[in-house]
Amino acid sequence: MPRPTSCGRRNPIATYQTPESAYWAFFERFNAQDADGWAGVMSYPHVRVSAGPAAGSSDRFFNPRTAARVYSDHDDYAGTAESMGWERFIATGWVRTRGLEPVRVHESEHMVLLAGGWTRLRADDSPIVSNRVLYTLTRPDGSWGIQARFGVDSYDPGSDQEAVARAAVRSAATRASARRDGDVENWLNLFHYPLTAVLAPGSVVVAEGPDQLRAQERIWTGEAGFDKGAIRVIAAGSTGAILSRQPGTDSGAGRQAALLARRDGDWKTLAVTLLP
Repeated sequence: MPRPTSCGRRNPIATYQTPESAYWAFFERFNAQDADGWAGVMSYPHVRVSAGPAAGSSDRFFNPRTAARVYSDHDDYAGTAESMGWERFIATGWVRTRGLEPVRVHESEHMVLLAGGWTRLRADDSPIVSNRVLYTLTRPDGSWGIQARFGVDSYDPGSDQEAVARAAVRSAATRASARRDGDVENWLNLFHYPLTAVLAPGSVVVAEGPDQLRAQERIWTGEAGFDKGAIRVIAAGSTGAILSRQPGTDSGAGRQAALLARRDGDWKTLAVTLLP
């Protein structure tokens, strides 16, 4: 069966009245090197998914990651941040991170998807590296927090995003066609595993393989509403792309955004957020 994660709550350090206020606090607390405050910006379980850095990129900028890292609660996140420290960033010349102005992609009463990202800066404000990230914000307990971060991690600020993402868009369109045709086996083959799915506030599922995803009716049914919707490129890099799907009906069903990754030459979906 898929690995559901426990639903922990944040340590009540601060209350965030809007998704955007939690988003900006994420950078404020990170720049302050405040592990406890940084953890207080999240909703739990919290997950960070990486499409992976471009081949040959320096580990000084992007540390090796597993496909997904799930943090069960505030103490888990704060403890990990504290133990890893900020020295690895400082060693690259980092002094602060500047957040990108966020844009709402999809929203519901208790769930908002923000397209955002960041640039790491040196003391003279010259850029070290930039990234684009999809942030899933939820409000499980009256305060907004970041439930998930899907990172491109191979973003090139000077690239033609639409051109870079062309193969990823084709993969997403093929997945939508398979869903429309009821072709379960082909649909299952268009995901990378483990697949991470955010299904509702506090609900993060990691499917380790096709059989576990097959059992996730919420994902299969949640994709039905966007068969005729338009695919939008949020951001793209050589190994990752963030795409959103607009609903094909007025009901709003099928609102979704996904992180696609290129592995062994194949673009497939690595993580997805479905709005209820």
